[in-house]
Amino acid sequence: MLSRSDGKGHRRRPRILAAMVAAVMAAGLAAGCSSESADGDGGSSGGTLRVGVVASTISTLGAYTNLRSQDFYVRNAGMFEPLAHRTKEGPSRWALATGITHNEDNTEWTVKLRPNVKFHDGSPFGADDVVAVFKRLLDKKNGLIERNFIDFMDPDGIEKVDDLTVKFKLPKPYGPFEFAVTNRTIIFDKMGSKPEQAIGTGPFKLAKFAPGRETELQRFDGYWGPKPKLDRVKIISFKSVESATNALIGRQIDASSNVLQTSLPTIEKTPGLKVMKSDDVLKVGIYMRADKSPFDDVRVRQAMQLIIDRKLALSNAFDGLGVPANDHPGFGTCLPDVPQRVQNLPQAKKLLADAGKPNLTVDLETPANKPGMLQLVQLLSEDAKKIGVTINVKKMELGAYLEKWGERTFYTSYDTRPYMEAVDEQISADASFNHQHWHDPEFESLAKKLYATADAQEQCEIQKKMKKIEYERGASILSASNPVVSVYSSKVHGLEPEFPSGNLYHFTKVTIDQ
Repeated sequence: MLSRSDGKGHRRRPRILAAMVAAVMAAGLAAGCSSESADGDGGSSGGTLRVGVVASTISTLGAYTNLRSQDFYVRNAGMFEPLAHRTKEGPSRWALATGITHNEDNTEWTVKLRPNVKFHDGSPFGADDVVAVFKRLLDKKNGLIERNFIDFMDPDGIEKVDDLTVKFKLPKPYGPFEFAVTNRTIIFDKMGSKPEQAIGTGPFKLAKFAPGRETELQRFDGYWGPKPKLDRVKIISFKSVESATNALIGRQIDASSNVLQTSLPTIEKTPGLKVMKSDDVLKVGIYMRADKSPFDDVRVRQAMQLIIDRKLALSNAFDGLGVPANDHPGFGTCLPDVPQRVQNLPQAKKLLADAGKPNLTVDLETPANKPGMLQLVQLLSEDAKKIGVTINVKKMELGAYLEKWGERTFYTSYDTRPYMEAVDEQISADASFNHQHWHDPEFESLAKKLYATADAQEQCEIQKKMKKIEYERGASILSASNPVVSVYSSKVHGLEPEFPSGNLYHFTKVTIDQ
């Protein structure tokens, strides 16, 4: 998902939705995955891994910034850490925290921190750093995406108990507290440090940074966990999926999750390259701003959802990888009892006529920074012509696209978030987070109930009702759920996917044949 923090993100998360981010393998690797890469056998310690990303030419250092593209997420996953890493199986894998407890009514939560953790400059990590980060995120002046994940908190209710304990006193019960604070973008830098210093606790530390071109990380030998086997990781930025794919084939990089899917048949026959496919965690979407004409009329939004041929999109835009989707975010669980939406041009034409927009003309802007994204909007445009609708596809450079992120009326992005994260942005009253400006009283009322309970089954039943509302009157065209595909050199071993995004973020187990 792309994101400008202000961000599409979560309570607008980066879609990057909000952006922005990267994509690769997910925790349960599909049949096309190489077991060699998954188990980490082979290779030797040392060496440099070259990772290709599609990223903006506008790029800055720091754990938090207002403009983000894929390079931001990849380098920060190496330099900084969250309280815990989510897992596909459910329980968190603790990182900077070792446990989270709460009182009976979910209004007071206590986070225990890991002892003996050092920052890259050798200073100790502790409760002061955690309190400082959460208060920074909650400060509206900073306009950071992550505020939307945790805006149920009162900054005055966050207190240090001791060097390794932080207590959160909430204004009202909040059941999914642990889910919220373990978001992978809530990461911890040294209190009082400058963003350009990038002082974190991660397994790699900053060596060099050339904005929009390359980031070089080096192994942090003082890391609290298993030490990386690599000496260095180079994150190399490309302007397009095509150029990243060509760099892989030309052996200019060792791995990338930004792969042109139409090139997969060639790649799979290319000696020395391997393909890894995740579960169907990626949704490349088309989004409508619901407070602006013509999309302030639900009939126009419904018409757009009926114009797209989902089967054709799956086969032509996404090379047959994945399954059709039904215009709501999240994974394939807690689904509403509604039929799979299919193309219906006569009904779309009638809806537009009823809305007084029979010969609609509208611009659709896209940075085409995900595989299949450009082909998807082109398919929508071609089918729209059949009923007298003109959709002008405007392909943009990623940096220019992100500069006005959140201001567009008809646009593309991508999403790899669990549903409870995606809901955050949709119910936000802050326009800098809720980029679609879609508000539905019934949906928002259900969301309050969703976040008030910690009962998983109750959450699931509420989600079904919310997804049905999105299906009926939402502002998104989410036509397919796809696997994230990454390609890597057969000399690389031990690549590890990040859940839930499926992105290539973790390199501590990686080795390279020398």
